Amino acid sequence: MERPHVRVRALASAQSPARRRPVLGRVPRSRDRRERRIEELFVTALTHIGFEDALFLWPEPERDRFDALLREATRADPEWTAAFLAWLRASTPMRYPALAGAAAFVRERLDAGRHGLSRQVVASVLRRADDPGQFLGHWLAVYGRPVPKPVKRGVADAVTRLYDDRSLVYDTGGRHLRVPGFLQSALTLDGGVREARPLRFGDVVELVRPRPRDERQAELFRHVIERRRGRAERRPPPDASWRREAATLRRRLDRDDWERLVPSMALPDLVGRLRRLDEAGIGFETAMRVAGRLSDPAEMRASGLLPVRLAAARDAVPHPRWRPVLERAATYGLGDLPVIPGRTLLVLDHMRADTVVFGLTLAQWCASADVVTFEGTPFGVVAGESPLHGYLRWQCLDLPHDGFAGVEAVPAAYRGHDRVVIVAGFDPGAPDVPGHVPVYTWQAAYSGRDFGPPPDRAPGSLLFEGLGDAALGAVPLIEDARRGVWPFSRACGTAGG
Repeated sequence: MERPHVRVRALASAQSPARRRPVLGRVPRSRDRRERRIEELFVTALTHIGFEDALFLWPEPERDRFDALLREATRADPEWTAAFLAWLRASTPMRYPALAGAAAFVRERLDAGRHGLSRQVVASVLRRADDPGQFLGHWLAVYGRPVPKPVKRGVADAVTRLYDDRSLVYDTGGRHLRVPGFLQSALTLDGGVREARPLRFGDVVELVRPRPRDERQAELFRHVIERRRGRAERRPPPDASWRREAATLRRRLDRDDWERLVPSMALPDLVGRLRRLDEAGIGFETAMRVAGRLSDPAEMRASGLLPVRLAAARDAVPHPRWRPVLERAATYGLGDLPVIPGRTLLVLDHMRADTVVFGLTLAQWCASADVVTFEGTPFGVVAGESPLHGYLRWQCLDLPHDGFAGVEAVPAAYRGHDRVVIVAGFDPGAPDVPGHVPVYTWQAAYSGRDFGPPPDRAPGSLLFEGLGDAALGAVPLIEDARRGVWPFSRACGTAGG
């Protein structure tokens, strides 16, 4: 089964061309409409990377624009679009947008009477066992029946590759969507997830008729069809995960349960449950084993854990024993993201811990960074320092907690920087800087869809929502895209299932 936490690290390290950047300040070559629209599609996706799977919570005009841009890119350069969708699914946490994008790709190709690529694109974005059912659920909800042959064949290719006994953990009819914490309140207000239910495994097999790779898989196909019809007993998958074992207990886990489960848990799962481990009163030896894994640079890098998530874990645990371990762990991934070249001005909302940790993490990846608070107070960046420890120094500034200057601090701090990065709780608006200077604004809170149009921005200025680790690599990816350099090759989109 896919380990979703690996994808965050892949976003950071997927840019092979990023180490050979052109000299800053060079005038970019002129681009035609096709290139501009392709760049706009890429940038639109990355500005919503903080939403992860929650495509349904994008502002409606942004969803429509994503769909229109993707269909336009499919007409203009289908090979590029195929590679883009495969990258979006494999190297970012935007699983559902990649599935919806692949469906729009196929629909556009069919409407234009074009043949080829559709089957391969479908197969390339179906990478986890619940993806085929999720993709078909979306297709039927948006495009209806009949399901065209390229879709059936691409899904069938993926089913043959993905379905095995272990994959039965996903045959629940659940959506399995990753919705980040800053969107949870929006789910309540909007009445929950508004996406189509995925098809069960048996429905998928009956619809696309995949060719089994061997007799064992043929028997599995028969089993999921019979189970869907209510004629077969549910059978637990082999090597059941700790989550399944915990679910079978049907009660709150106690100390003995956690002591038994901890050795089989992945590191991101442990980090997200440190508070529960403390509340259950796990023993000293078990806590030391967890701390030892957090102190292992190789395992930390393999886990894809970065400072933003580690800071959330540190703030959630009441016991101080985890804090030095988490602060040290936050340094291990600092060398994995590409360097942001040139000079960067970072202006951080001083009243929120998450904005400070996110901004100080970005500062560690800048070739040259000047950091100031919303009050205009400068803050020194220490190379290689854990952003979690940097926040402790930040607290020593004793800044006011009643109001802020926001973007008004930017003109006084701007000294010919190549870009400005603003990290705030809410969108503070556009700063007064020269029009050619790109401004990247991150807001921690969800703005919703009914608060009116966003403020006007210069052409090179962008707004991101959500402070997740996945967004940390966005700036160099976007600036490479503006030079026509992509983190994928055309070939990667046409290989396929």
